Amino acid sequence: ELNCFLEVFEPSRFPGKEGKLSGMSVAVKDVMALEGARLTCGSKFLENFNSPYTATSVQRLIDAGAAVVGKTNMDEFAMGSSNENSAYGSVSNPWDITRVPGGSSGGSAVAAAIGACDFSIGTDTGGSIRQPAAFTGTVGFKPTYGRISRYGLTAFASSFDTVGTFSRTLEAAAKALEVMAGHDEHDATSANVAVEEYSAALTKSAKGLRIGIPKEYFGEGIEDDVRAAMEEVKSKLVKAGCTLVDI
Repeated sequence: ELNCFLEVFEPSRFPGKEGKLSGMSVAVKDVMALEGARLTCGSKFLENFNSPYTATSVQRLIDAGAAVVGKTNMDEFAMGSSNENSAYGSVSNPWDITRVPGGSSGGSAVAAAIGACDFSIGTDTGGSIRQPAAFTGTVGFKPTYGRISRYGLTAFASSFDTVGTFSRTLEAAAKALEVMAGHDEHDATSANVAVEEYSAALTKSAKGLRIGIPKEYFGEGIEDDVRAAMEEVKSKLVKAGCTLVDI
């Protein structure tokens, strides 16, 4: 009833090699190329198209040991923000199936939310990871443009498209980024910058962090329960030693 997967793979199909992600599983938004699997982009136009190669980010995950469990539903050609615009039917929000999960990476967000994978791949051009992560209560990570190769991503707007992840933990997000990040000769816009050990930051204290609060987002029109939830978050950040800054 959630309709978050367009295709689920047998464990032996894309098992992953031995590496730092061994034992972990990933679901891939069906806008990313995976050799030998369908690449529909949520469209009937491509329902019989099989990708002839694998996206760099996906291949790096496989090489590091992550098993690919399936391809996830999405708004057609990533153009949508509710996942109601898929040619293969809408995706439902697992917390309330009468509501949408957001989009365009709605299937990936739901797959992570229900624990169908350790993390999932989404793409974000103007909010397509950040918004469905908020709708589903998952960790949505949209990296800086160029941090992860776009090679093998079916483009929406090449100067904005980014590859990122959904997960239920920060640890999974950090481990995935450590593997996917880095320069790729197939993508001239990928940053040639050293990849840090992002997971090491998870043990650091939040004390001293400066947190920007965009005041325009908390004016007239915000729902009372959303405002209350955000005030609670702000209070916890202050108690943890953070400084809140208006931006």
